Amino acid sequence: MKLTRIFSVLALLMFTISFAQKNNKIDYSMYPKAKDGYEQKIITLKTLPNEENYSIEIFAGKKTLVDTCNNFFLAGSFEQKTVDGWGYDYFNFESNGNVAGTLMGCFDNKSVEKIVHAQSIQTRYNSKLPIIVYIPKGYTLEYRVWKADGKFNLVK
Repeated sequence: MKLTRIFSVLALLMFTISFAQKNNKIDYSMYPKAKDGYEQKIITLKTLPNEENYSIEIFAGKKTLVDTCNNFFLAGSFEQKTVDGWGYDYFNFESNGNVAGTLMGCFDNKSVEKIVHAQSIQTRYNSKLPIIVYIPKGYTLEYRVWKADGKFNLVK
């Protein structure tokens, strides 16, 4: 009798746990499909306390051969758009692929392959929604998290 009761409680507990688990599959179907030559990148963020003190900086880049002494940047820009009828934001990155840089004379004249970034874009940290970015195929997408210290500085 006691053993039957223990098994009943365990079975009920297992049943409850199996239905209480979250379905972690997120539906991205409301976002537009990537156009030809582009790919959709998805950034998901972990939940943080006081998310209003954080922001995300997003970088698009292209791997290219450059010298070691000059600074380089990628021509291109981000455009923020909204999904019609949903209100969700996403970003398009457009670039013609041109890389420009400073023109200092390099003594060693060495070339290295590195990722050259375009001007970044900053957006608020929100772990409840993914950050969707469309970039040309062959480009890289990176991000970093910024945290404000929460202190305000009074200007006199």
